[in-house]
Amino acid sequence: MTRIKQAAQALCVAAGLAVAAAAPAAAIEGYYIVEGQNPGQPGVYKGEAQIKQTGRTYTIVWRIGQTQQIGTGILMDNVLSIVFTPVGPARPGVAVYHVSGDKVATGVWTSLGSQIVAEEVWKAADRH
Repeated sequence: MTRIKQAAQALCVAAGLAVAAAAPAAAIEGYYIVEGQNPGQPGVYKGEAQIKQTGRTYTIVWRIGQTQQIGTGILMDNVLSIVFTPVGPARPGVAVYHVSGDKVATGVWTSLGSQIVAEEVWKAADRH
């Protein structure tokens, strides 16, 4: 009986370590300052994004000027992949971001049907 109890305790510790190892994924949650350039357009845009973990996926909301996009992302290793749609009359798209440490860092995005990609840089920010 003691061996069974020890095995059960070892399993609980292993499960706890596995959960702890997965926990840093939630660290990407938060607010970011976003900067990029729309394909084929001069000038740089600036805005903000918020990431919130929702189960095994993430909800991402961007606000750039008067425009808002909402997306759903999947984090795998150090890559955050997102499908997004603007709130309003624009095309949906896909974005892929590199996660450095526990924060989203840089990435690329494109709109449905486009043949070019744009780059974005994200910097962690305090909520304002």
